[in-house]
Amino acid sequence: MKILIVDDSRAMQTIVRRGIEQLGYENLLLKQAGNGLEALDVIRVWEPDFVISDWHMPEMNGIDLLHAINREMLGIHIGFVTTESSEERLEEAKKAGAKFIVQKPFDTKTLHEALLPIIQGSIDGEEVLSRHQEPEEQTNSEHISLPTLQELSERLNALTSHSVLLQKTVPISLNNLKYPYLLGLYGDKEKQSVHAIAVADNNATCILGALQDNISEEDVHISLADKVLSKSIMDDSKLTLQNLETLLTNTAKQEPLCLRSTNVMRKDNPNIKKLLINSDHRIDVTISIKGYGVGYLTLIVS
Repeated sequence: MKILIVDDSRAMQTIVRRGIEQLGYENLLLKQAGNGLEALDVIRVWEPDFVISDWHMPEMNGIDLLHAINREMLGIHIGFVTTESSEERLEEAKKAGAKFIVQKPFDTKTLHEALLPIIQGSIDGEEVLSRHQEPEEQTNSEHISLPTLQELSERLNALTSHSVLLQKTVPISLNNLKYPYLLGLYGDKEKQSVHAIAVADNNATCILGALQDNISEEDVHISLADKVLSKSIMDDSKLTLQNLETLLTNTAKQEPLCLRSTNVMRKDNPNIKKLLINSDHRIDVTISIKGYGVGYLTLIVS
C-alpha cells in the first residue's frame, strides 16, 4: 500500500511517518510532500492508495487538495491530521469524503486507530483469489482432505489454555459473517494456486488470535466492540491458521497444504461469495470461548 504524507512541517512529516511505520505492516511505501500542489504532482505520477494531509499549508491547503482530488476523479482517499477545529470546516471535509480527521497534537494510538481500517481494507482486491490461481495446473478437489470436527477441536484446544467449543453449523454465507472477516489461503508449497480457504468472521478471528494466549481479554473485547482487527490479533490468528496446515492435506502428493497468505476483507467479494454458495466440500463451525462470544469459521476446498 502506498501512502502520501502531506504537511508543510518536515518535523510533522517525520512524526506521521514514524507513527505509520510503527504499525509494523510490510509492503507499506511512504512518500512526503510539503503542500497540496506538490502533493498533486506526486499523486499524478506515483498514484498512492491513500493521502494523509495537514489542513493549513501554503500554496494549496488540505481541503483544497481534497476537492482537487475529487474534481479530477483520481479515486484516492484522504484523511486529515490537523489543528483545524472549526466544526463547519471539519463537516465540509467529511462531506467531501475525508476518511478520518485526527486532531493535533495526537498520540500514536489515535493515529493507528484511524489508519488500521484503511490499511486492512486496502487488501480487499476483487482478485484476492484469482491472482493466486494457476489455471494450467489445477488440483482435483477430491485430492484435498479437510479435518473432521473432532480433529479441528483437538488441534485448537491443544494450542491454548482456554476451553474452545466448536459446533457444526449450516453452511456459512456472507450474510452470516460479521465484517471485517479474515480470509486464509492454503496451497501447495511450490505453487501459487489456492486449494483451500479459511473464512473467519470478526468474532472468530478475535478468538483464533486469543488462542495464542498473547492477547489480553481487554484487547479482544475492544476489537469485538470496534470491529477493527488489531495487528496483534491478526498476527496471532495467522499463527493459529498456520497450525491447521497439517489438517489440510493434498492426498495425491501426500503432503499438507501451507498457509500462503491471510487477508482482511471489509466488503463483499464475488469470488468468496461464489465459493460459499457452490462448494459442498467444506466444514462449517461456530467457535466460542467463554466471555468472547461466538464466531463463524469455515474451511472450504476451492
